[in-house]
Amino acid sequence: MATIRRKKPEPFALLQRDPGPWSPILLYWLVTLGIIIVFGLVMLFSASYTTGYLRFGDSLHYIKSQVLCLGLGLVAMFLFSYVDHRLLRRLVWPGYFLVLALLVLVLFSTPLNGCKRWLRVAGMTVQVSEIAKFEMILLTAHIAAKSPRLEKLDPSRSGQVPVGPWLQQRLVRELLLPLLPLLPVILLLVMEPHMSGIVLTTAMVGTILLLGGNGGVITWVGGAAGIFLLETILQHIDSIPYLQKRLDGWTQDLSQMTDQTVQSLYAIGSGGLKGLGLGNSVEKQLWLPESTNDFIFSVVCEELGFIGAVLIIVLFVLFIVQGLLIAYKAENLYCTMVGIGIMAQIAWQVFCNIAVVTNTLPNTGISLPFFSSGGTSLILLLAEMGVMVNIGRNGERAAQQREQMRAQREAARAEREAELARKTIDLASARAARTEQ
Repeated sequence: MATIRRKKPEPFALLQRDPGPWSPILLYWLVTLGIIIVFGLVMLFSASYTTGYLRFGDSLHYIKSQVLCLGLGLVAMFLFSYVDHRLLRRLVWPGYFLVLALLVLVLFSTPLNGCKRWLRVAGMTVQVSEIAKFEMILLTAHIAAKSPRLEKLDPSRSGQVPVGPWLQQRLVRELLLPLLPLLPVILLLVMEPHMSGIVLTTAMVGTILLLGGNGGVITWVGGAAGIFLLETILQHIDSIPYLQKRLDGWTQDLSQMTDQTVQSLYAIGSGGLKGLGLGNSVEKQLWLPESTNDFIFSVVCEELGFIGAVLIIVLFVLFIVQGLLIAYKAENLYCTMVGIGIMAQIAWQVFCNIAVVTNTLPNTGISLPFFSSGGTSLILLLAEMGVMVNIGRNGERAAQQREQMRAQREAARAEREAELARKTIDLASARAARTEQ
């Protein structure tokens, strides 16, 4: 059996003076992010000015709060773009226990809409589950990247590993161990309750393990089985009243749907191909609950129509694909998995939000990234974008260093070959010279 040597901890700093050069794909990704943010601000203002005036006497109430949080988020993004990713990796376990403490603390907070999800800090409400998502990305990436790979178990067998060690490696080390820290988080989210947080956090962790190659075929089979059995499992859950109430309204019968879902479908249907025009939504006039948050996509469909909805989806798909390319060009496996996790969070939130407003999934509170109002979510999302920038710049620096080393090796080899050629005697020339003598 081969001995797996543990690498010495890499030196790190709190802030990197120069993380690395800007690659073209990173710049394109930032441009896409900027377009999405501006688009989101415009649609939030359009969806919120009526609600803001009627509830707070200020048409700009929601957009002012969002712009303030956007400013704070951009500052966080700038700072995190210079924070050494090695430092983040060193802090994953302290951060994990801090998140668990916050999730316990939030259970003693004042309920809002029957749920205990928010802590009030310095006059602002903080949704702890958003912090938990970010922490679980960092921790899962750390554990998954740290676990030894199957091909290192016994290189002499050329990939043929006995069933026992194969199962221990694939099932225990690569799959179960990274999933263990998820269980306390899920339990605490159930107690809030926060079902959408459970779905998103589980989906993010699963995506990191799936695309990171952990568990091999076991992960793929488990993921496929979970998708096929999801509807059956949901239909047989009756022990959780909070969840059962949501599931009872998940139907194709308009008379049994929740009023929120009905109004959402009315808004989407009213938009048609080109929409009613920016600012002309009818459903946002207090007909559609949470039109500024979880159901803002319905307002987009009503005002911009099918074309506007497809444009938003295309922007998010482009943004996610660019982000995954940045992740796969990262400096090391840990950074790659962190990048996958961050992009998976965006992808799953977009998918689930659109699925909920179209009644494809049961009605639950999932915001649309960079569009829905919500300070904690926006600030943490932009902080994660800063981590992506750091990963991209470090990855480009590492790629350029590898290219320089390769060029140096090629130059050294060419020099050796030229030197050898100078010292090599041409046999034919030697014979001709001897004949002339």
